[in-house]
Amino acid sequence: MSIKRNAIANYVGQIYLTLSGILVVPLYIQHLGMEAYGLVGFFSILLTWLQLLDAGVSTTLMREAARYRANQAEFVWFPALFATLTKFFLFSTLVLVVLGWLATPWIATHWLDARHLPAEDVVIAVAIMVITAAIRWRTSPYRSVIVGFEHQVWLNGVNLIITTLRTFGAVLVIQLFPNPVLTFFVWQLLVSIAEAACCIWKSCQLVPRAARKEKRDDLKGVLKPFIRFALSAAFSSAVWTFISQIDRLVLSKTLPLSEYGSFTVVATAATGILLLSSPIMQAIVPRMTGMKTRQEGDAESLKLYRYTTQAVSIFMAPLSITIACYAGPLLWAWTQKSQIVDEMSFVLSLYALGSGIQAICGLLYHLQYVNGNLKLHMKGFTCFAVLLVPLNIWCAIHFGALGTGWLWVGQNIFYLVGWAWLVHRRFAPGIHFTWLTRDVALIWAVSGLIAGLSTLLPIDWNQNRWINLLWLGLIGAVNLGVCCLLHSLVLKRLRAPLLKAERG
Repeated sequence: MSIKRNAIANYVGQIYLTLSGILVVPLYIQHLGMEAYGLVGFFSILLTWLQLLDAGVSTTLMREAARYRANQAEFVWFPALFATLTKFFLFSTLVLVVLGWLATPWIATHWLDARHLPAEDVVIAVAIMVITAAIRWRTSPYRSVIVGFEHQVWLNGVNLIITTLRTFGAVLVIQLFPNPVLTFFVWQLLVSIAEAACCIWKSCQLVPRAARKEKRDDLKGVLKPFIRFALSAAFSSAVWTFISQIDRLVLSKTLPLSEYGSFTVVATAATGILLLSSPIMQAIVPRMTGMKTRQEGDAESLKLYRYTTQAVSIFMAPLSITIACYAGPLLWAWTQKSQIVDEMSFVLSLYALGSGIQAICGLLYHLQYVNGNLKLHMKGFTCFAVLLVPLNIWCAIHFGALGTGWLWVGQNIFYLVGWAWLVHRRFAPGIHFTWLTRDVALIWAVSGLIAGLSTLLPIDWNQNRWINLLWLGLIGAVNLGVCCLLHSLVLKRLRAPLLKAERG
């Protein structure tokens, strides 16, 4: 499978997912209201926190599937492992649904501060959320197998259909029934069931039934290292979720549901920035894992890692810096709610910058992941969690979204400068300074310069939402185009004709 083809397919799917999620926000607000949109924001938080219960199975399955695809003779036990885990997926989903339903009344009445929505509707909505979240949570391992086999074009095709149904389909459905809030969450449940069916069918097709039914005496010996690595990945994921999502969880408790709906707009934008970095990583990680499995050499793997860093920087810097510079005009064009613009413009700037930097820092985890060693990550982020989790809670309680936004930027700058040095010292010695300056800082500096110069343009903002979006798109596109010229592969191709002419 081609990395370029998978990366393009991933980006098409992810861009569509992000844009559709952004485009439906004003429609959700219009048809549901700010308080009900706060429920949608809480649903997103619930989905994120459920990943804590994944126990690292999804990420580890992707790694093992990639290794099995690279060398089926050596990893012949993978189908039996997959069959065993499938039974665990079903059992754990049922347990989660039961526990979630028991907690539903308390969440609806004691955690969420709904002041206008009927109490019964909130309870039913939360109950449906639990079932939907459980199904989507347990779809992740099957998706990981598909990614590990590098069938990412097929997966993105399914994603396009599911995303359309989940977003624009929901907008249509909530206009057809009298209770839009409950209709929205019932529709999400139905779409999630369809998504799960597609992913289960495809993953079982990739891992043949005959191979899955084959009994292997060595499975217990395989499960031990699998569980060990899965627990490492799970612990790392749990710590990271606590660090990066505790602010949003606490704010869902401390803010009225309508005000939390305003913050959800910012959280959606910040999440969208991070999501746009995942397609290239989704394409690269299985390939790097395969290179390690086939022992193709660290030099080639590190070269791919540096090229990936540059690519992520090129996409993230123009996006996050443009949003940060023009947060007010963007929010106005997006929602046309002056209250959201006044309350959340600067908060969006902080979260946009922090998310752009975080997208690059995510590569540090993947570097350790493909080496099959997460010990440093576990130790480091355990220490960070001890400091940052209480600090996030304190900032959320005393300073609200503005305080958590400043902390988000600060902690990600530290990861980029300090934590990256430690990771590179262990897994990629000798590249840190070049990586930080050439692959990251240069691109961000050029992007910041272009965005800063663009603020001098005599643009009359907030007169027409489409004019706002047109100008923002043009500024971002120019910024992206210039930054693309800074990638090593692009520069190499540009220099080739010159070198050829000199030799001639």
